Amino acid sequence: MKKIASIAAALLAAASLCAASMISQPAATVNLIRNEVITMDQLDEQVARLEAAGAQNVNPLDALQTLINDRVFLQGAERDGVVITDSQLSSNYNQVYNNAVQQAAQYGQTLTREDFDAEVIRQFGSMDAYMDALRNQAIMQTYLYQEKGTEIQNSITAPTEDEISSFYRQNQQQFFQPENVRLAHIYMAKAAADAENAEEVNAEKKAAIEAISADIKSGATTFEASVPLSEDAASVPNGGEIGWLAYNDAGARQGFGDAFCDAVLAMQPGQVSDVLESNVGYHIVKVSVHNPAKILTLDDNIAPDQNVTVRQFISQLLTERQMQVASSQALQDMVEELRSEARINILYNGTAN
Repeated sequence: MKKIASIAAALLAAASLCAASMISQPAATVNLIRNEVITMDQLDEQVARLEAAGAQNVNPLDALQTLINDRVFLQGAERDGVVITDSQLSSNYNQVYNNAVQQAAQYGQTLTREDFDAEVIRQFGSMDAYMDALRNQAIMQTYLYQEKGTEIQNSITAPTEDEISSFYRQNQQQFFQPENVRLAHIYMAKAAADAENAEEVNAEKKAAIEAISADIKSGATTFEASVPLSEDAASVPNGGEIGWLAYNDAGARQGFGDAFCDAVLAMQPGQVSDVLESNVGYHIVKVSVHNPAKILTLDDNIAPDQNVTVRQFISQLLTERQMQVASSQALQDMVEELRSEARINILYNGTAN
């Protein structure tokens, strides 16, 4: 059975199909619609990439087979009219970047486009090489579903209630919801630490928000009526709502500070806080919902800000697993079919380049 690992990886993440800049001794040739040489340099690069990704004791012959599979698959896609436009490629790049931004945000980090491009160049050598890899990924995925999409879809069945319940029982501890609150705030931003007259500015901001707090406490005004005074322009149209804060939210704790987060998590629904100081400013907080920590049931929402139950989440997860298995099998079948049509000549004899 020929190895198809690199193509499968290409369907999940950008493949590393980077052409060598200099021609070296050939390791293999592939010819489905034209003759294509895989060089020893390209084989060495493939082995190095696999090792850098954590693979141990990489067999160069196995690595060569994956390169052959990539080439024959891409030639088949070209023969059968699969084309990825520049606009599709740009959209795929933006999606990868946005996913990276979201992942960074989960750890309280900011990822700029410049940072992302610099990491791409570090890993792939150049933006052109990365974009070629991204295009190849899109071609492979499109080709697979063009040829085998109906077969894959027809193999998927809806998970049964027994399957869902069994998965839940086996993984119940993973459905732990930490203590969380939904909050709105009135906000005054601190001046940057290195700003001129920062202490004076911060003192003025703190005094202003304390005056608002005093008016709310005395009944002269309400929290809701005071929200337009907030410097958080994005939350003002939503009544000061800024979403959910969970006890284990590392990003929020890094951004606001532990003292602020712990004070908010101690509040009860309907309660309006005194002025709370965070790393970034001064806040008057109102909590509308306070959920205790618990193991979620099948009928609970998977997260307080998502209208998806645990049951629905598990059903979707099990369906996706079926899809992965079916896609892998269809991919293997396509590779075998394409290899049987191609002329493949392996020249590598297992010795060092």
